[in-house]
Amino acid sequence: MDKSIRVLVVAPLGVGGVTNMMINIQQRLDRRKLNFDYLVFHDRIEPSENKVVELGSKKFVASVDNIKIKALRRFVRLFVIAKVCRKNKVKILHYNADTPADIMNVIAAKAGGVKVVTLHSHNAGFGTAGLGIRLLSIIFKPLIPLFCDKLVACSNMAARFMFPRRIINKNKYLVLPNGIDLDKFNFNQEERIKIRESLGIEGKYVVGHVGRFTDQKNHTFLLDVFQKILELDNSAILLLFGVGELFAAVQKKAQELGIIDSVIFYGTSNEMAKMWQAIDVFVMPSLHEGLPVTGIEAQASGVPCIFADTITREVDVTGQSEFLSLKDSPLVWAEHILAHKKQKRVSGVPSLRAAHYDIQQTVYEFYHIYVTD
Repeated sequence: MDKSIRVLVVAPLGVGGVTNMMINIQQRLDRRKLNFDYLVFHDRIEPSENKVVELGSKKFVASVDNIKIKALRRFVRLFVIAKVCRKNKVKILHYNADTPADIMNVIAAKAGGVKVVTLHSHNAGFGTAGLGIRLLSIIFKPLIPLFCDKLVACSNMAARFMFPRRIINKNKYLVLPNGIDLDKFNFNQEERIKIRESLGIEGKYVVGHVGRFTDQKNHTFLLDVFQKILELDNSAILLLFGVGELFAAVQKKAQELGIIDSVIFYGTSNEMAKMWQAIDVFVMPSLHEGLPVTGIEAQASGVPCIFADTITREVDVTGQSEFLSLKDSPLVWAEHILAHKKQKRVSGVPSLRAAHYDIQQTVYEFYHIYVTD
């Protein structure tokens, strides 16, 4: 009989940073004592679900995709979440939240019998979220301490966005760094040569981006920037990793800009540690982020990073990153990106390990959220 503590994790089972982090933690836990199940909001086969099933997880679905009216879906989902939690006798919930409006789903889970809730903030802004989400966030944000037993954030900026001011002022939350397997992501010159050969990009200046194709990641601005890069240096290649609802739209824009032949739409990869070796500079013009795991991975591999100033400066662990305004022109971004062309590659692993970004430290902290020896 399974005697482990079961925690229901709210996270899609796709290929995003939050999902990868939760799976990385789960793989390293003593799953005889603590293990995860997953709650998803869409009834579909997802890329990571076989992996978590192999780790002993169950997948619970609270889908309302059959309801056509968006506002009504959010309302009906509350009843579905409560029903799923009640049916499966869920007692512990770990909610990976995007906005304070997600507390509505937490309240629904509590109504379904959940006893302990950890709210984990992974975001630091609304981005393109609609007026409805913004208003709901204002209304429900003060209720977070009433319904959540533990508050966790990937950065102080993410905490300030998610939690009420009194929580911030009293420092009543835990900052849990998004740890990674640092040794796995360390720079390797031999691997770099192999992967660049396999991609056919030897001798190219590779501008890399890793992220879902959503409004938040701001791919359209990135394409405008890359068009300017090509005008200044026609040896450049834009290497994009990720999938998402805007994938086709971004491809279409690249075609319209006349740069499609210099853009590689790679899709997803199960070997991102190797892929980072191929990249010369990482560019992230997101409208908002919590603390992006991809930024940590890039620094571990010694890749220079250029972030939008909408992203917390806490991500710059190695002190080698740049932050540019989205109000700056694509040409300004292009010039800064090309300035790194001759930069020497230096591993960021020692700095990241000193700052507790090793996945083992993250696992230790996470374990003690739920298990007391």
